[in-house]
Amino acid sequence: MGVFNLKKHILALFLLLTIVSLVACTSNSISETPSELKVSKEENKLQESTNEVEKAVAEGNWVLSSTFVHSVEYETSEEGSYEIVGNKDTVGFTGPFPIIAKDSQKYFWFYFGKESVYNKSVEVKAIKKGTEETVNILSGPSNFYKGAEVSPDSVNMPSHLKFPSAGVWKILVFIDEKLYESIVVEVV
Repeated sequence: MGVFNLKKHILALFLLLTIVSLVACTSNSISETPSELKVSKEENKLQESTNEVEKAVAEGNWVLSSTFVHSVEYETSEEGSYEIVGNKDTVGFTGPFPIIAKDSQKYFWFYFGKESVYNKSVEVKAIKKGTEETVNILSGPSNFYKGAEVSPDSVNMPSHLKFPSAGVWKILVFIDEKLYESIVVEVV
């Protein structure tokens, strides 16, 4: 009987060590604190944003974006128009042209897409041709909102843009943390 009791004790010890090992491994994988999980999510968003910027630059399309006239009818029934640089199916902006380097100028963004973008975050970054560094060029509101409309049913956002130097710049417009459009402009 002594050998049988010894085998039971060894089996019990083996089971106990197995359970302790499993609990330790499980607790290590769950031991990330909410702040560590938040940092990981932020790192993932930053990596996705970096990948989108690298993709936009790698596409190599540095042809200046076209301009077009956008006509509006104000609430007063008067008609007006804006010269817009960008894409008439997605997004563009108007303001003082030419764009002057190192000068914070007021610009007005127009959203022409089909999805609702009200109150979604907007980031506007830019990268100068021949460089790899992106810079934030937007100051002011960072979302499209109903009160900014220039005419009924328009989707707009006022802002200030400031480019640090002259040259050809690719503007990267992010809506809800995803690259939505790129616009190429010349800054003097």
